[in-house]
Amino acid sequence: MRKGEVKHIGTIVDKFLSGCSITADGYALRVFFSEFIGPKLSKYAELVKFSKDTVFISVKSAVVKNEITLMRRKIIKALNEFLGKEKIKNLKIVEE
Repeated sequence: MRKGEVKHIGTIVDKFLSGCSITADGYALRVFFSEFIGPKLSKYAELVKFSKDTVFISVKSAVVKNEITLMRRKIIKALNEFLGKEKIKNLKIVEE
């Protein structure tokens, strides 16, 4: 980018995220997921990967894994509503 050249902020963000191997949808899903499950659970659970129709969530304890398992359908429904389409069908939980 040259000095004085004006670019749209969306283009700059997409370029930055592609360099970090994160898509804009993936980043937005991570932020939404942490807000949806709340501050207490988000300390111990993180949306790690979004691939095809599956979301991978990493948890730090068996208790949090159980909570996420119980919330599975609500999480999938909320993430699909956030995306605006039925893109997510599965949720995989990985314990660290």
